[in-house]
Amino acid sequence: MKHIALKITAFIFGIALWLYVVSLNTFKMDIEVPVRLVRLPEMLAIASKPPRTMSVTLEGEPFDLMRLRSRIKGGDTTTAAIIIDLQDAELGATRKLIGTQNFSAPGFPNIKFIEPDNQRLFVDLDLDTRIERNVPVHSMVTFDAATGYLQTDVPKLEPDFITVSGARNVITRIIEIPTDTLVYDSLKDNAKFSVPLDFSQFPAHVTPADSIISISVKVQKIAKKSFPDIPVRLIGMFDKKTFELKPNKVSVEITGGDRTLDSISKENLELFVEFNRFQIEDVDSLAPTVKLTLPPNVNREKSIKAIQLSPDKVSLFENKVIEPAVVDSLDEDAEEK
Repeated sequence: MKHIALKITAFIFGIALWLYVVSLNTFKMDIEVPVRLVRLPEMLAIASKPPRTMSVTLEGEPFDLMRLRSRIKGGDTTTAAIIIDLQDAELGATRKLIGTQNFSAPGFPNIKFIEPDNQRLFVDLDLDTRIERNVPVHSMVTFDAATGYLQTDVPKLEPDFITVSGARNVITRIIEIPTDTLVYDSLKDNAKFSVPLDFSQFPAHVTPADSIISISVKVQKIAKKSFPDIPVRLIGMFDKKTFELKPNKVSVEITGGDRTLDSISKENLELFVEFNRFQIEDVDSLAPTVKLTLPPNVNREKSIKAIQLSPDKVSLFENKVIEPAVVDSLDEDAEEK
């Protein structure tokens, strides 16, 4: 244990000397380098799926090589790249050879690209005509109203389509663009949400015009509203002096969104029963058909939860009318007696 400080100092100096000697030499290392396509003509688009990275052999000082590899693994795509110039590319399949001129590492001027001895590096590309197309958006968002509330319309997407640009044979295969899968619950009022689009399954080299849409949802508090003494009409081909409905008036109670109910008046309700239904269904009483007229911007299926009638059925009655000749005969018999 004597002279331990001296031993530690000697060890540190030994390591430093070794690192210095190592730094004087150059080494070769295989590194995955990002592939970057540049200067593609505006009328063309990539129709294939080129490699995102390429394994290449680089030569340089060991510390530079390790720092370069560390930055690339950390997601830095600007540190180094294999750059493929497509300025002179033409429609169809093409093969681009990769050499020293394609390697770029601006922050590491002493690192060199080493071409393999027994093979040529290359990238195969398929180029097609660039087109634009409007693709529908498919919502993957779930909206749930809070207890005592209800959605009064289907969620509205703004916009409901996204313009995408890319190769013709790729764009024509895109059916829809989904949103992220999200859930919004306990909603108590109208709201608008910004929802990201999901491009995880999107083809490579297809450019969307936007990555976010807005979804509006309408929510109202559940309420009830009563309308007493609404007339019930008997419609169809029948003798109006002979047949009638009893009762001919009923009360109507509507359950739905409170703001929707505020827009409904007695004039918006019409009740009727078809005369032929009594014969067809062979019954004495029927539930009246309810015709409810709502403003054009109201979604009846969503905003109206229930309609109840009291009484819930009306009956068909036939009035017994005595002919005048029969009445005269009865009067004469009475006088003789």
